[in-house]
Amino acid sequence: MMANQHQRGMTLIELLVAMAIFAVMTSSMFIAFNSFQKAKEVTDVNAERLKQYQIAFNIISRDIQQMAPRAIRDEFGSETRLFALRAESDNAIEFSRYGWNRSPFSKTKRSEIQRVSYYLEEKKLMRASWRVLDRAEDTTPSRTELLDEVESLSFLFFYQDKQNKWKEEASWPPYSMMSGGSGDPTHIPEREFILLPKVLDIKLTTSDMGEFNRKFLIANCFVDVLHPTTGGDPLGGGCGS
Repeated sequence: MMANQHQRGMTLIELLVAMAIFAVMTSSMFIAFNSFQKAKEVTDVNAERLKQYQIAFNIISRDIQQMAPRAIRDEFGSETRLFALRAESDNAIEFSRYGWNRSPFSKTKRSEIQRVSYYLEEKKLMRASWRVLDRAEDTTPSRTELLDEVESLSFLFFYQDKQNKWKEEASWPPYSMMSGGSGDPTHIPEREFILLPKVLDIKLTTSDMGEFNRKFLIANCFVDVLHPTTGGDPLGGGCGS
């Protein structure tokens, strides 16, 4: 009986102090976990966004670096063909590209050159591609959204004139290269339909990442293979220059 007299429980004050300490520790752990969770969410969002950028620029790079000097017929059957590369506005470009490989198991025969286009639509960078080169009236492109929140898209084309001087243009083809510089698109020599620049500069501005600027070299010596020059005209040719 004497031993039981020395045993006692926790007082109310001790219990309240213990509960307060436990509450503080729990709150601290929750705050730390919540901060970690938010940081992880932000990191995941940024990583996913960076992945979108990488995929978009990989697709763009693949298309541009395989640009082909192949003019096409439009959907209206016009006598004047569409240039191998054309950019009449500051936020759209259309061109032919090599490398559209066909599966060896496919029974459908088609060209391995593909017509693609990049343009801005409602703050989205879009890629369009056609299953045929020379279109019909009912030909419609397949459209893919590459990036959203795009504020602006512009292109610059760099080439060398007949005096080997570097020039830059915001549209393609330049009037100075058409019909001997007259700018008349109604009578264009065969070679001028397929002329390509030597460097293509793309400027992209997005609301979250700011401005991107990428330059691509174009292997346009195929122009000289298809339509060789006789007077040493450097326009569109010279892969090694």
